Amino acid sequence: MKVLFLQPPMGGWVTWGRHIAINVNHAQLAANLREWYPEIEIKVLDCRALNFSETQMINAIKEIEPNLVYMGDALQTTGVAAIHPRYQRAAKLIKENMPQVQICVGGFFYGANAPKMLEETPEFDFVIAGETERTMPELTKELSKKDPDIPSIKGLSYRNNGTVELTEYRPLIENLDDLPLPAYDLFPMDKYIGFNRIKHYVETYHSRGCPNGCRFCVGWTNYDHRGDKDWTCYRIRSGKRVAEELELLEKQFGAKWVVMMDEDFNVYRERMEEFIEEMEKRQLKVKFFFMGRAPYHLRDKDLLKPLRKIGFVCGLFGMEAVDKKTLEKINKGISVDQVAETVRLFRENNIMSVVTWMVGFPDDDEVKIKDRFERINHIDPDMTALQIMTPLPGIPMYKELEPFIEDQDLRKWDFQHAVVSTKYLSKEDLGRLAAWANREFYSQPGRVQRILYDKKYHPFCRLTARCYIETAEAHTKAAIEDEIFV
Repeated sequence: MKVLFLQPPMGGWVTWGRHIAINVNHAQLAANLREWYPEIEIKVLDCRALNFSETQMINAIKEIEPNLVYMGDALQTTGVAAIHPRYQRAAKLIKENMPQVQICVGGFFYGANAPKMLEETPEFDFVIAGETERTMPELTKELSKKDPDIPSIKGLSYRNNGTVELTEYRPLIENLDDLPLPAYDLFPMDKYIGFNRIKHYVETYHSRGCPNGCRFCVGWTNYDHRGDKDWTCYRIRSGKRVAEELELLEKQFGAKWVVMMDEDFNVYRERMEEFIEEMEKRQLKVKFFFMGRAPYHLRDKDLLKPLRKIGFVCGLFGMEAVDKKTLEKINKGISVDQVAETVRLFRENNIMSVVTWMVGFPDDDEVKIKDRFERINHIDPDMTALQIMTPLPGIPMYKELEPFIEDQDLRKWDFQHAVVSTKYLSKEDLGRLAAWANREFYSQPGRVQRILYDKKYHPFCRLTARCYIETAEAHTKAAIEDEIFV
């Protein structure tokens, strides 16, 4: 039995520029397969990293001769729903050239919509419902048998004589430390690059779920809603295990810059203290970025200095809106003052700050969006990541957003293109305002001087900032002209 983890030719988020990172879902599943079912032969083909065309991809797959091809993602850096047309295209080409090869997809977007996606995509043979860590390896093992019992595999949508079926719900993994570390050795680690020019770049993922439950979050799309536990069931790797992974990346693969893509890395103080202690023991040189939450940073403000000492040079935290009504409606659970104070503390500790915010809530009008921008501009984070509301099936806000959908082209459902209107703004107006806000933020000389040239910030941070500034025009084209980058 031979399984191929395939990343087909595709781009990434426009604001990130030329950004090619390892597929963390593939790396984790490959590690699980290797440890649990060592008799399975594992192959990896990352067409993004290798800069392969579709023709080169098909030729490589013909040479590999896999029995099963898997495609999936656990991060939003390639666009969430926008990956589906690319996966569908790759599956179509594979079926045209090698009809005997079976194809499975999973992860973000698919997890909450498995039967529907299988019904709508004849090129797929299987779609995983919910988390993939156990389902995909079990499917591979079952397919290696002479008479596979597919219905016995929990958390899977499959076809039975042309009818789409969904198997029993699969409970969530409770202890992530039980999983092996990702199989980085199977991937072209020397090919990955971040933010246009940062080499020795890696993205990691050390948790599942998020305890806060923001109603717009893409994370909900990875969960089978039949269960009694969902996206808000937060599970983590221990601080020690995270340090072990960073040590592996630095010493075996030469990683210098790691972006930890957990939605909330700093939820538990005890874990942060353990992580700091373990990193201090190892004396690593790697620098890292993580996404956290402003209230937790304020709770643990005494940890910012030791975090900076062990390599924490840049952090992202969400704000999304500035008025109390919207913050409550989206279940954000933060205040503007908390974000402002966190920005101040980061600057005091020479840590670059990135604040996320959004446009496209149903009640948004031009005045609200411009006020939101002015409040964020006044708080003065070093960078902002502006996202346009995307109505992903599976998120709690979907029913509220569904009447406002104006563009069904999933290639644009990536939080960079305007695909919805609001009660007061057309899709085009929303895109125009998003583009204006992004250009305005990155066109202020004092801020640009600080984030590009202030040497209190690590060079990696300044390179990232340069990428955001350089891709402002690409963001405009996505928001206004519907140009597709992903």
